[in-house]
Amino acid sequence: MYRTLSWRNIPNARTLFAMVFMAGIGLIISIVALLYLSLHLISTKTNEIDEHRTALSVQGAIQTSVNRVSSLVLDNAVWDDAVREAYRPTLDTDWLYNTWGTGFKINNLYDGTFVLDEHFNVLWGSFQSRSFNEKNLDFFGNGLKALIDQHGRALAGEKNIYAGISQTRTGVAFVGIGLIRPMVGRLQIHDGTRRYLVITRHLNARILSDLGSTFQIDNLHFTPDKINERSMPLHSAAGELVGFLNWQARLPGAQAARAASSDIRQIVVLASALILLFILVSSVGLYKLARGESQARLVARTDWLSHLPNRRALIEALDRVRLRGDTDVKSVVFIDLDGFKDVNDIYGHSVGDDLIVAIAKTLNERVPPGGMLARMGGDEFAMTIGGDDAEEQATAFAVSVLDFLTTPVQLGERTIHIGASIGIASGTLTECNSSELFRRADIAMYHAKMSGKGRITHYDAELNSVRERKLAIENQIRDGLERDEFEVWYQPIVDARSQTMSSVEALVRWPRRPEGPLGPDTFIAIAETSGLIYKLGQFVLQRACEDLQPYGELKLSVNISPAQFRDPAFEEKVASVLESTRFPAHRLQLEVTESYVLENPERARMAIANLKALGTAVALDDFGTGYSSIGYLRRFNFDTIKIDKSLAGLVDHDEQAAALVSGTVRIANALGMAVVAEGVETEKQMKLLRLAGCDQLQGFWFSQPMPIESIRALRKVRRC
Repeated sequence: MYRTLSWRNIPNARTLFAMVFMAGIGLIISIVALLYLSLHLISTKTNEIDEHRTALSVQGAIQTSVNRVSSLVLDNAVWDDAVREAYRPTLDTDWLYNTWGTGFKINNLYDGTFVLDEHFNVLWGSFQSRSFNEKNLDFFGNGLKALIDQHGRALAGEKNIYAGISQTRTGVAFVGIGLIRPMVGRLQIHDGTRRYLVITRHLNARILSDLGSTFQIDNLHFTPDKINERSMPLHSAAGELVGFLNWQARLPGAQAARAASSDIRQIVVLASALILLFILVSSVGLYKLARGESQARLVARTDWLSHLPNRRALIEALDRVRLRGDTDVKSVVFIDLDGFKDVNDIYGHSVGDDLIVAIAKTLNERVPPGGMLARMGGDEFAMTIGGDDAEEQATAFAVSVLDFLTTPVQLGERTIHIGASIGIASGTLTECNSSELFRRADIAMYHAKMSGKGRITHYDAELNSVRERKLAIENQIRDGLERDEFEVWYQPIVDARSQTMSSVEALVRWPRRPEGPLGPDTFIAIAETSGLIYKLGQFVLQRACEDLQPYGELKLSVNISPAQFRDPAFEEKVASVLESTRFPAHRLQLEVTESYVLENPERARMAIANLKALGTAVALDDFGTGYSSIGYLRRFNFDTIKIDKSLAGLVDHDEQAAALVSGTVRIANALGMAVVAEGVETEKQMKLLRLAGCDQLQGFWFSQPMPIESIRALRKVRRC
């Protein structure tokens, strides 16, 4: 049976579009006819005429205010009593205050009266019924100064009163100035003594309201900046722009259009009919669109890979809770996977996707009742939960997640090691919105990652200040690289037997930082977490190769951060620097930390092999601070082992440390590796390390890090 209202009988998309289009054309024609035949023809011109009248009225209102101040000066300055009191050798301040100073409270015609001498210095003043103690004209701004500069001679000659606008320290004011003189005859002062009366009336809402009422201007108000095309600029007597006057347009054209409504009623009826038709036809399609939109909303709020809610869904859920006025404590657990980028780099993105799916499934199983887990993007997850015990449940969930990720994750035949840094923030949505709660959890997570990873950190205010300082330094590093604020210094490495400099280690320094020098221990860690270490490390390598290139026998050691080592294109960048600087590869030694080799053995083995293929040497830096396995020394085939100063610096008073150094030297010799001892600070340490068999020594006993110029000078001295 054919059912008229069945959705299967709705026209296809093309027919529906044609119907909507035709209805839309009719609607447009009707609206255009309605607007252009009625409103446009009637209201536009009317509005333009009224706008022009209002602008003239505003100009008249301002000029009236200026004239009013001028009249006030005339009424008060041209007065015999004022002459008698103002030209006294000693002013009667009580008379001046009672006559002029109290006027502000009585009639509000002005807010300031001042008596100036012949040099236009303030002898007496009252501002808003309070004593004015300044002597110069700085308070009055450039407007009054301009009036005096332009009319100073005329003022002294008893000719006119002058008034204008000035930007005073308090605001925009109408100011007037005139010579205090008798009402009849000339001023009987035969020397250069003159007394001038200055009156100010500052622009305020009451004055503007009175002017608007007088000149029939709606909502006349003052703003420092231009807010629309009608804004009228207000200039001081000095010509400077002090602000804008604005008002509300009356739009009398709308009234005229209503008066003509009977003539356009037929057009309105036609338009209404077409609009109804358009709505009727469109509603069918809109219903389908609504159903599609509902499905699209679901897709837009779901992570395509893990099928968990995404960031948008999580924040919207919290916002709905906030709009309901829920005052329960909400906790956000922010999880960032440690080492996920290396999984993608080593095994490929498909394995990384499988890992995300597996972790998402396990995390979702551990979410407490009432909680909501979402994938925030990349390798980040977040869980929210509310209630009186929200923070306890969030902590328990975080501990469970950390326990799960401390064990290897099995993906088919692969066993993947991965960790997590977790931040927790709690609070009510009345004291901070959802975005702020997530920001706090993110700050806590960031602190956990910076503090060594694989841990849980709860947010507090101190973490926020630490994060802000790190962000400030991050921006300073970025600007410093652009402005060439960094330098490369060098610390000599000496041959243990001949005590001659055989190599130097390149160390980055930041001496030209505008806020003052900053130690590398601080800014290098921030550069690594922000991704700026790539550019900074490339700068150090490039500059060091350029500086050392002329010294054919002197070798160069450059530290490579773990972030640089993770870069798949790192070996190509090293080759590019060697080529551009013409630095011999056999003179370059790159130092990699022990911790990165342990965390990323596959990538480390591949990178070391590629670098050695270029002809460069590779050293294991900070040996003795970590696992220190003989097995991985053999596996990675390092050229040099650098014993960390935390171990080498103990040989002169710790027998166990001395024995460990001797053992390390024997192992390195057996594997064909050279040994460099760092942190040599005393002669005794130097002798003991040399006796232990170290090939090279480095430390403050020989030299502190120095600029390349000092290295050149040191080489000249050693040769002489």
